[in-house]
Amino acid sequence: MCAIIASFNIHTFNELYQLNSYRGNLTHSIARFTNDHLGNIKHTSLVRAQGEMPPLKEDEGLYYVGHSQAPTTQHSFIHPAVYGKAMLWHNGIIKQKELKENAWDTEWMLHKIYDYGFRTLSDMDGTFACMMYNGSELFVFRNEISPLFYNDDLDFSSTKFKGSISLPPNSVFKLGIKDKKIIKITEFTTKENPYYFAEVE
Repeated sequence: MCAIIASFNIHTFNELYQLNSYRGNLTHSIARFTNDHLGNIKHTSLVRAQGEMPPLKEDEGLYYVGHSQAPTTQHSFIHPAVYGKAMLWHNGIIKQKELKENAWDTEWMLHKIYDYGFRTLSDMDGTFACMMYNGSELFVFRNEISPLFYNDDLDFSSTKFKGSISLPPNSVFKLGIKDKKIIKITEFTTKENPYYFAEVE
């Protein structure tokens, strides 16, 4: 089990990390983003480490994306997966037959999306809630099985928090961190959902 968190506010980011602490703290990562003069999202730093995430200090003008992990396999890889300038943070498990025994499902997902686009999400067997950076834009998406919650301030959390709603499944959204907008850009389908209970808002 893993957790994805994101926020403009460093205090909110720290609170969301604590809220998700039950989801694991074997590893953690923190990525920082800002806008360049053209309005593109610029990645400014990435820290990946073993163990619990220390509280972050104030750093104005940035958007923070974090990940904490309790691995569900014998292999431990620290998110995000990186492919060129692209990065992917993932909560879930991919059960694809073409995955090799020692392959990292998050890295495999990133390569597929990078090479074939978001339409390939419909072919992915398993669970996923993700944030992705493609070198100039941030995206967020989940299938019907993995949770991800957000609010109007573009705070994100794998655990529901006060004032948050569930991110609609089977859609890819682009994040506008300059104007705090979330824009639906495409849809996909959940390959197989073995659960039939209603979602809790």
